[in-house]
Formats: sequence, C-alpha cells, structure tokens
Amino acid sequence: MGNFKLIVRDIYVNTNLEVRLKSRTTKEEANKEVERIIDKKKIFEKYDWKIEGCEHGGINSFDNKLEDDIIERLEQDDTDENIFWDGFTAHYDLNVAHIPVSTNLEAQLKSCSKEDACTEVKKICAEKSLFEGYEWKIENCDEDGVNDLSETLKNKIIEIIDKDVEACIEECA
Repeated sequence: MGNFKLIVRDIYVNTNLEVRLKSRTTKEEANKEVERIIDKKKIFEKYDWKIEGCEHGGINSFDNKLEDDIIERLEQDDTDENIFWDGFTAHYDLNVAHIPVSTNLEAQLKSCSKEDACTEVKKICAEKSLFEGYEWKIENCDEDGVNDLSETLKNKIIEIIDKDVEACIEECA
C-alpha cells in the first residue's frame, strides 16, 4: 500500500445508523422511548446518532431529509427488531438499516507520491474501476459501513473527483 488515500467528501451512501437510547430497564421501555422520539419528530435532539462502526459519528448533515428517512423507516419496521441490549454499558441501542447519509468515503491508494497518486486516481476514474482492488470505507471508521457499492455511487464519486482530483488525495497520517 502507498502513502496516500483518496477521500470523497459529502457524498450520499446507504449505510446503517445507530443511536444509544436512554433506556436502561426493559426492552418495552426502549420501545416506548423510540415511539416518543418518532412522535416528537426531533430525533437528533439529545441523541448522538452515528454510522454503525464509526466512533466519531461519520454523518456530515443532520438535515430534515435524514430525519424524515429515519422516521419513515422506523414507522415501517417493527422497532422491537431494531433495539439491541448493549451488555457492556447497560443501554439499549437503536439500529436503522440502509439509510442514505451524507458522509466522506476513503480508499487507500497504491501510490507513494502525490504525482503518482493523481495519475492512479485519474486512471481508475477513466476505467471506472474504483471498486476493483480498493477497499472503500467511511472516513475514520473501523468498519466499511457502505451497504451498496453501486454503479450510481461509482458515477457520483467520479463526478466529485473530476471537479478537483488533487483536493481528493491526502497523505496518510
């Protein structure tokens, strides 16, 4: 692996979200808490929503669209199946799957110089081979977190990179 990574900022990907609930007693109480969150329609107040597997959140925009998408999903699903007991901290977590979220993606490049990295990125964009031989994940997250590496996502990544290739390449820390 090289010394550079490709970073694509503010791109929408389908991912799983999680939030720590305040409930510590029963799953029934956790379900009631989720119902209250949905009814109040202010799901980001007093709750720290994160992309699953991201210690620092990974979500760029807590907008009305994200809120509406989460509420719609919670209303469709049986919340009981999305609430999990966290035995380590004695809390319940609520998981919401396959939600479009604005985040940053990164992929480790093979190049060891900035010039080579630019050439490498231009080549994989031209060949549309972004997902072949590269592990894409949400920036600064332990798990990859992306549900679907689709053709649409590939084209959006290329569109963002084409605006300013050099701005998308960073040296690894």
